[in-house]
Parts: sequence; C-alpha cells; structure tokens
Amino acid sequence: MIIEVYIREVPVLTILVSGFFALMFLGWAAFKFTLRDPDRKAPDEKNIIVAPADGKVKYIRKIEKGTIVYSEKKRRKIPILESTKIIQFHDGYLIGIWMSYLNVHIQRVPVSGIVETQHYYGCGKFLDPKFQADYEYINERNILAIRSESLPAPIIVIQIASITVRRIISFLKEKMQVKIGDRLGMIRFGSQVDIIIPDTESVELNISVGDCVVAGESIIARYGAK
Repeated sequence: MIIEVYIREVPVLTILVSGFFALMFLGWAAFKFTLRDPDRKAPDEKNIIVAPADGKVKYIRKIEKGTIVYSEKKRRKIPILESTKIIQFHDGYLIGIWMSYLNVHIQRVPVSGIVETQHYYGCGKFLDPKFQADYEYINERNILAIRSESLPAPIIVIQIASITVRRIISFLKEKMQVKIGDRLGMIRFGSQVDIIIPDTESVELNISVGDCVVAGESIIARYGAK
C-alpha cells in the first residue's frame, strides 16, 4: 500500500524521463562493452593458425576449388563468389564463427604473412539469374587473403556484418606485412567471421562445431607436422 501511494505521487513525466535516461545509459554501456579491446597474446608455437574472432564455431565444411563458396548466417546463404574470381583458393575448410553481443568484436590475424588482397562489399542483392534462386546476400562484408610462405594457398578471412548494423572496419591494407595475433579489424555489434584454411596433408584442425574460441589465442589448426 505504501509503495502504491508513493508511485501515484510521482509525476508521470518524471517516470518517463527517468526511464528514457536509464535506457540511454544501458544502450551506451552496451555499446562501450562491445567496443572493448583487451590485450591478446598468440601462443608461442610455430606452424599454427589461430581464431580470427571470439565466438562459437557454427560449422566446419569441406570446400572444393572452383565451387561456389558461401557463408551461412541465420539460415541465409551469403555467397562470396565475387571474391573467388580474384582470390584463388585450393580445396580447404570453411569455418564459421558466430559472435554474440557479449563477445569482443575486434578480429585478429590468424597467421603471419602478407595481405595479398582485400575486397569490401556493401549490402545488396545477388542478381546473377543463374544463382538467384538459391543464394541471396544482404550483409555487408569484407574479405581478406593473407599469404603465408608455409602454406600453398592464402588464408581467407571473411568479416560479415549484422543485417541491422552494417559497419565493418579493417585495420589492414594490401601488401601489408602482418604477424599472427595482430589486430585485423572490427565489426560493430552482432556479427560473424568465416575463415578458409587450405586442405593439405600437413594441415590438422584443432576445433569442433560448438567450440568457443578466442581471437588471436585459440589454435584452430596446425600444419607442417606431417
């Protein structure tokens, strides 16, 4: 009864204004939380590939050279066919890492080498009639190929932005020399990062679907051991 009387005595405008500022504060806190950038240190081990992003491994798929390669995000197929005309890849593994709002949204370089190419694509429809029935993308994305001297094909990293918040930032440029664990870029809010690892006799995956990985620290594959 005392609480009810107290609430009745508070002006409605005061309640609305207080609620508005409370929501504004929570929104600001959530925004700052997603932009946090903790220090990371790559494992002191040779011939490894580390996770490019924080998050959960959604899928691990074998892909073949010359086929249509697509990422999957919220049951949508997002083809990266445009990039494969320029970025050549061998048979390999496509690994999708889903990032929630609670994850750090800074991406890390998975392997030391040189940025061979980088291609940015804004949101839009996949208009090629040959593929339109099966494929559609509406997500902003950025695709990087990092060439390591120890691998037969480049490691390809695909940053995929949320459909509602289209904002990808890359810290890298073509022909830039990078080290494993360096900051690669960031995606604001919910997003996904895929990585293509070439399949050779010496490459051995170190993860499974459902695993949680940490960008720049979790080893997702080893190579050169065989």
